[in-house]
Amino acid sequence: MQISYQYEGKWHVKSLIKAEVIVGRPNNQSGVDIDLTPDTTVSRVHARLWREEDGSCWVEDMGSRHGTKVNGTIITGRNCLNEGDKVQIGETTLRMDPS
Repeated sequence: MQISYQYEGKWHVKSLIKAEVIVGRPNNQSGVDIDLTPDTTVSRVHARLWREEDGSCWVEDMGSRHGTKVNGTIITGRNCLNEGDKVQIGETTLRMDPS
């Protein structure tokens, strides 16, 4: 799985072997797979992104303070992602590529 993310105009790409990742900002109590520091509007454990065996990609907010948006709409519960969807976590935009 590959996740691209942008904060303050700068893009980053992270390739992961895992089918499930936690996105947020790490602290002593919880680690994250994708660290969105220095975006202080991101919760410590903000969201979970994962890929099912059928290839579908999903996002779920983990009770974050500011919520998670897909294409500008705040989500509740799980949300299936379509190709080209933009996930907004704090002030950071993410795109998920299952390959």
